[in-house]
Amino acid sequence: MKHRNLSKIVVLSLCCLLIPAIVFAGGLPREWTEINPAGFEYNGLSPACSCAPGTPDDEFTFFVKGGRKNNLVVFFQGGGACWDYMNCVAAPTYTQYQKEVLAMFSNDMEGYGIFDQTRKDNPFKDWGFVYIPYCTGDLFWGANDASYYGVTIKHRGFVNFQAVLEYLKNNTRYQRNIFITGSSAGSYGATLAFPYIKQAFPWSNVQILGDAGNGVMGGTFSTTGINNWNVQMPSWIFPDGYQSTMTMADVYVDIAAEYPWSRLAQYTTAFDMTQVFFYNVMLNIHNPYIWGEITEALIGTWHLTMKTYTYQTAAASPNYRYYIAAGTDHTILMSPKFYTEKSAGGQFFSDWVNKMIKTPGVVKNPKGWDNLECENCLP
Repeated sequence: MKHRNLSKIVVLSLCCLLIPAIVFAGGLPREWTEINPAGFEYNGLSPACSCAPGTPDDEFTFFVKGGRKNNLVVFFQGGGACWDYMNCVAAPTYTQYQKEVLAMFSNDMEGYGIFDQTRKDNPFKDWGFVYIPYCTGDLFWGANDASYYGVTIKHRGFVNFQAVLEYLKNNTRYQRNIFITGSSAGSYGATLAFPYIKQAFPWSNVQILGDAGNGVMGGTFSTTGINNWNVQMPSWIFPDGYQSTMTMADVYVDIAAEYPWSRLAQYTTAFDMTQVFFYNVMLNIHNPYIWGEITEALIGTWHLTMKTYTYQTAAASPNYRYYIAAGTDHTILMSPKFYTEKSAGGQFFSDWVNKMIKTPGVVKNPKGWDNLECENCLP
């Protein structure tokens, strides 16, 4: 009799464990679907693209697809940045309007890195996906309509993200794993989005990987420039909001300390020429004629600063790792190189990401997932 009662208890216990997975399973559509967040507002602002002169419209939408597994990738697209009349209006250095349409998305997404569902070695095979376009010039950090000599640019990237987050909270109440990532400008968006997503899904295993967004800054970008965005910082981590003295190393370290059970990571090439270009734009914002003049000294300064930030973050954060690849390429997540890159320690980058996701146990300092850096880093 006791054995029968014990069996009932075990069965009931297992059922209780299974119920949350059934009740809270992701409600995302099984096919790629375009979502228009019409009616949403954040601090009186609705989702929008930049509305820069000459752009077709300011409509913002995003794209979702459910997976077979109870896991979700949230991807922030990149596309430059702007913070001054010179690069917001006169010589734009950012994607000014949304170019993505639903027809661009297919169920297999062959050849598109982490989205490629034809590859068995994809760490994200059968996961659900959220793709967030970028069209505001503010790294997804802004909530402000700025006037540049009478021309209004809608820096509403954070507003757009909040619209996506609201949709996820209403349609995906529980995911076992949430992998937040983004390329270039989207890397910065993913970084500051991570705390908000983790707060919204506290029981999920939430991780962040930044692709080609190391935050080497110069000139007036971190002072007068970035103030045009009205940067939205998670107040429970940064109670004083954005400070001009902050580096991306500071941001990663503070977020990693707030969430010691989550894993954070960054990828870059050693001489990422697009990041070097934007560093030069920062240094020479008022002279667009020399933005493209990339010198060896400039490259060297960016390279050394990038490594300093990376090493500082790793030294202070046991739950953080980096992968510094050889060459000058910019971004990897939507490229076939996601599966062929192995210049850091001879380890395929896709395998390194897989270790980030699947290293057993919820530990502050996961073993087997290492910091890796190229030895012969020149292209």
